[in-house]
Amino acid sequence: MSDDEPFMKDAHVTFPSGTLTLTELQQIFKTIPFELDLVDANDRFGWYSDQPNRNHVRSKDQIGKTLAEIHPAKILPAIKSLISSFKAGKRDAMTIPSTQNGHKVMTTYYALRDAEGTYLGTLECTANVDQIITMFENGAFDAISGASSKPDKAAAPADTTTSASVKPKMPGNIDTTTGASQK
Repeated sequence: MSDDEPFMKDAHVTFPSGTLTLTELQQIFKTIPFELDLVDANDRFGWYSDQPNRNHVRSKDQIGKTLAEIHPAKILPAIKSLISSFKAGKRDAMTIPSTQNGHKVMTTYYALRDAEGTYLGTLECTANVDQIITMFENGAFDAISGASSKPDKAAAPADTTTSASVKPKMPGNIDTTTGASQK
């Protein structure tokens, strides 16, 4: 077996929404334009999607290491605080925009839970959003540049009860100018 192949090459995973081979699943993770990292319920780094040119460079030797072993000391308290809030059920997600290596990056942390709500770990999803920003600035999201020539329907009234436009309060003192995994 090569290092580039899943362990159970011919296995299938059946989800409620369909079935994938492990090879298809691996290639999905390599293809999507997001970096995915998983910290398990015991705060150990368990898995990462293996894409080239990652913002948060990962390696196989990091698997099984603690948060302290893979994060810089100056952001470790904020990361631990966030994960504690996930474990306590106080929060389910948090998004942190930043600039890394000259690129606009959006990192969202998600609490993973089973059907009963038991905390399984934290999924970190990192995306370079330069292309989206450029498209927006160039009018790609304007109504006249859309695929439909029909006028836009009136929007539903804004939900002013959920604080959707309120900037999230970050736990601790998060340094958003460096990558979370840079040592």
